[in-house]
Amino acid sequence: MASAAYDALAPHYRRYALRRAAYCDGVDRLIASWLPSQASTMLDVGSGDGVRAVQLASSLGIDALVLSDPSQPMSEQCRSHHRGTVLTCAAEALPSNAGAFDVITCVWNVLGAIEEPERRLAALHGMKERLAPAGRLFVDVHNRYNVAAAGLRRVVARMARDLVTPSQANGLVSFTWEIDGLRIPTRGYLFTDPEMRRLFAAARLTPVRHAFVHYDTGQVCGRWRGQMVWALEHASRA
Repeated sequence: MASAAYDALAPHYRRYALRRAAYCDGVDRLIASWLPSQASTMLDVGSGDGVRAVQLASSLGIDALVLSDPSQPMSEQCRSHHRGTVLTCAAEALPSNAGAFDVITCVWNVLGAIEEPERRLAALHGMKERLAPAGRLFVDVHNRYNVAAAGLRRVVARMARDLVTPSQANGLVSFTWEIDGLRIPTRGYLFTDPEMRRLFAAARLTPVRHAFVHYDTGQVCGRWRGQMVWALEHASRA
């Protein structure tokens, strides 16, 4: 469902992204502050139309940028905004010859667009394999227990469900993108903090920085009011 939904969203993606500009800008500020020294190469996984990654790389002084997205229409938009390499592939199918990168970004809940847990792990493992020895991977995901976004009653119900009947299915949610008079149904995954830490450990990645960012304001906030943002390194290095 997610792939077809992103294909349908592609012509409207830029206008849709502007609705969450404050949040995306807030995450990008954290990335800039957590950047490894002397970073010159960057891979963005799940680039959408590519505009955000191109702007971020430019602001960071990144010399070489590679974009990637599984959606063919999205990839075509990336090529219209970026003269460098654009890969049309799923996050878990990055080519082995893609190179090694000082910075890898996988942002705006790209992992949440992958419904199957084994594919999410494969995606993280593949990104780790393409991370330079001293590089950093930046990931942000939607917080299942974000009271500011979902409301207290819904979060309490989610916590109770996770406690009584823990299941990967608990994190799956259905929602609809409404843009330019269109209604595009899709699904995504919402994560918990312990779930992310287990996923990182399985992929042999170590969190070195962590914050919560408010989905409306883009400001760093408490764990019950924001989405989760992580900076990760090779487990052997941390």
